Amino acid sequence: MKKLLLVAAIAGALPFAAQAESNFVSAASGTLTATARLNFTVTIPRVMYLQVGTGTNFSTVGTVDNLAFTVPGASVGAGGTIAGTGGDLGAGAVTVRVLGNAGDLSLKSGVTGQLSNGSSTIPWSAITVTAAPLTAGMTTGFTNAAITHPAFSTTSGAGPTATTFTSVNTVVRQESKWTFAYDNTGVYAPGTYGATVANNGVVTYTLTSP
Repeated sequence: MKKLLLVAAIAGALPFAAQAESNFVSAASGTLTATARLNFTVTIPRVMYLQVGTGTNFSTVGTVDNLAFTVPGASVGAGGTIAGTGGDLGAGAVTVRVLGNAGDLSLKSGVTGQLSNGSSTIPWSAITVTAAPLTAGMTTGFTNAAITHPAFSTTSGAGPTATTFTSVNTVVRQESKWTFAYDNTGVYAPGTYGATVANNGVVTYTLTSP
């Protein structure tokens, strides 16, 4: 009975032993050489990562930053720009980080309409964006340079104007900083504009690969 169990155990192990390689050699004299091989396989999936504002590298974070611009009463329409508050970098500035390994990428920004207070509107052209390299919090392996902000567009499908990223060996790894401000050259009706989806205050950035 014990012999049968031993034979069964050896037979059961044979399929697993066949996955590795061994080589036995024997000779009465001279140099002996034995070789064995291993096969290595690495599988890389297609990936994409977009961060605009608060985020954690290569993770999904649900925080949406709020950028606010308050015009002083004595300065309405006086020209210049009004700095913002909010953003993960503060003062209306946000981190921008793009990663992909499936070729060139395209980034668009879409809005559902002009900024509204429920009855009047402010055009998105009144929001300015300055692109620059990050000065802190850079990520190893990423190109840190100014990434052009895609024009705000109310066109369906996030608009026709896009920022493109040219891949190197199908890989894109870039990061930047966007600083938003309010162009204070227009005079508009009083009220709080944007802030909610209903008042067209949400910008959706869409990154696509081939």
